[in-house]
Amino acid sequence: MKGIRYITEGAALLALFVALLLFLLYIPVIGGFLTLALAVPFIVYTVRHGVKRSILFFIVSLLLTLLFGTVVTLPATMVFGISGIVIGYLYQQKKARYSVLLGGTIAFSLAFLLMFVLSSLLMNVNLISEMNNALNQSINQSVDMMKSLGQTVTDEQIQQLEQTITTFKYLLPLFIVMLGVVCAFFSQLIAASVLKRLKHDIESFPPFRELQLPKSVIWYYLIVLILSFPSFNFEEGSFMFIAILNLAMALQMLVMLQGFSFVFYFSYQKGYSKAIPVVVTILAFILPILLQFVRILGIIDLGFNLRKRIGNVDK
Repeated sequence: MKGIRYITEGAALLALFVALLLFLLYIPVIGGFLTLALAVPFIVYTVRHGVKRSILFFIVSLLLTLLFGTVVTLPATMVFGISGIVIGYLYQQKKARYSVLLGGTIAFSLAFLLMFVLSSLLMNVNLISEMNNALNQSINQSVDMMKSLGQTVTDEQIQQLEQTITTFKYLLPLFIVMLGVVCAFFSQLIAASVLKRLKHDIESFPPFRELQLPKSVIWYYLIVLILSFPSFNFEEGSFMFIAILNLAMALQMLVMLQGFSFVFYFSYQKGYSKAIPVVVTILAFILPILLQFVRILGIIDLGFNLRKRIGNVDK
């Protein structure tokens, strides 16, 4: 009976996966949203039947992708299949939600890199070159639009546009990781609700106000900040230049996240309305000076455990 169950559940989840894939192919508007659920069948199957059987499940999903989809959808199956199995395994091992999120982010990020390679091999398309061409074309279109509106376009403005595009290219590794975070978070969110309905004991995310990054983050932040000084003068486009730029942006985002977590913690401790930290968060993305203040709060909280001091004062 148990052997029949893993086959019947596998067939049902594969049917669900194919349905999601067909939505992605033929109804892109809906499929774009449903893409975030592509990993869910793999997560659920891995939690219920283990990694070994999930590998067979994954192989069958690749064959079904070729049968019902196209070669173009094969990389997507690989990305969400591999990442789904990793997340499912972490759930099966009873890992904490943030550990699952971290593992899922790493899996998705590496899988996206693999997708770039496979796309180049299978479709003979260099996605990086295509992206460069699209970005350069966007510059030309922006310049033409400004000229058609009667605006004077100076060489300095064109250089600023080109510099923005160049920076965007340099930050591609960070964007891949951010995409990995988004996919891992929503895949985890959807899968958790499904698994709970199937009577699995899934740990919930702790409240955002309890988010506490490791203190080592502040030291990484300071080291990268020092390496960003002009005195080091890394050649633009070099490995060190790109690495420092991506690390600096990533660490700034983490410190900012810590700052927002502190805002929610402070509001909770003082008994303020739940709407207040939400409003502060929205305003921070509108007012740059407020965003800088939140980042400073994050640095202070990491370095001096500000929320503990506030807790002691309240006592």
